[in-house]
Amino acid sequence: MRELTAEPRLAAFRALKEVAGGRRPEESLVAQGLLLSPRDLGLATALVYETLRHRGYLDGLMKSRLAAGRAGPDLALVLELGLAQLLFFDRLGDHAVVSETVALAKAVTPGRQGLVNAILRGLLREREAGAAWPPALPLTGDPARDLARRHSYQEWYVRRLMQRLGPEETEELLLAGNKATPPTLRVNPRRGSREELQARLPFETRPTALSPWGLAPASFDRRPEDWPGFEEGRFAVQDEASQLVGLLAGPLPPGSRVLDGCSGLGGKSLHLAALNPGSLITAQDKNAARLELLTREAARLGCDNIQTRASDLLAAPPPPGAFDLVLVDAPCSGLGVIRRRPDLKWNKTEDDLRRLAELQGKLLSAAAGAVKPGGRLIYGVCSFSRAEGPATAARFLAEQPGFQAEPPSAWPVSLGGLLSEGGLTLWPHRQGTDGFFWALFKRSE
Repeated sequence: MRELTAEPRLAAFRALKEVAGGRRPEESLVAQGLLLSPRDLGLATALVYETLRHRGYLDGLMKSRLAAGRAGPDLALVLELGLAQLLFFDRLGDHAVVSETVALAKAVTPGRQGLVNAILRGLLREREAGAAWPPALPLTGDPARDLARRHSYQEWYVRRLMQRLGPEETEELLLAGNKATPPTLRVNPRRGSREELQARLPFETRPTALSPWGLAPASFDRRPEDWPGFEEGRFAVQDEASQLVGLLAGPLPPGSRVLDGCSGLGGKSLHLAALNPGSLITAQDKNAARLELLTREAARLGCDNIQTRASDLLAAPPPPGAFDLVLVDAPCSGLGVIRRRPDLKWNKTEDDLRRLAELQGKLLSAAAGAVKPGGRLIYGVCSFSRAEGPATAARFLAEQPGFQAEPPSAWPVSLGGLLSEGGLTLWPHRQGTDGFFWALFKRSE
């Protein structure tokens, strides 16, 4: 086994400490990566995401082998990193992992490296003696609590899912959320077809089932920015569930005016702009820095029919009745993208769902005034919680008598069989996409 260096593990340790303080993992990894080779950054990134993905299980396993009160936060993090490598990284040699984790402990928790060594080597001895691998945590007798501990989720989240899906399907969803997923690509129709892009890529992909623009890699290496066709603007990174905005909007008549009221980095704005060169897309967001990045991305993709508006949709509502189509891709819990953002498992609460649902309702009401008579409003969130999806859509209709839900016949035929509860809910374990909710409304003439 080749010698492993401690730097990727130290970078992962530092990144995880910053994530615990509220920073996004990708932001911390960018900062840590300035001191690492691309190969070491790849290992540090994998360590961070796998540790976050299995944090609850790793914490339970650590505590089962550690006397109460013996681990402060730094020692706990070192042990979780070491356990994650032994349990979830097949290509790292066991003894090298133990050695490097002990070295990390010596650097960040001096005097505790002996304890780290004892716990990791003890776990390996258990495996050699024929114990279950990965080790099972003791059952509590509470099905929701046991599922949460086994698959590393918050208990309140698992209980909500079990009420909606039942225990068996809940476990399927939890497993899907723990599966690392390559980024999905969206072809840029202004630069070629999906088939042409697929032929150019140096790795295996499959066309997405629901989106006619998507390609799902079987595996991936390096960043999408390094893949053939990126610099030429042949593709963007966008999950299949998000790409469906192109189907929901449909081909727009030339001269149409479209507002994306919470555009963020503008993936959906750019998709609509690429599909409808004769329409003007206005991307509005309160974060001017995001809009600057959107403008750069529009130039890369050759989308010259998009403009930005740096303002808060609530504080500065758009002109009344000015748009044929308004999109509200609202801020949400992000529970639907846990497989890509495992840190979201640990920083959301039930109160967040209620707070965000209230905000989503306000944003929909603010956007409604911008829809011209006969125009349409599209609502989306990357979450499958009822509070943020069906309940918010139903509340909007109750409060806005000038709007009606589009009937199933107005939805794309390919999506009709998936409709329920007043909209389209997508699930990672059912459709293989991120979790998402879409609703379509139309303003009366």
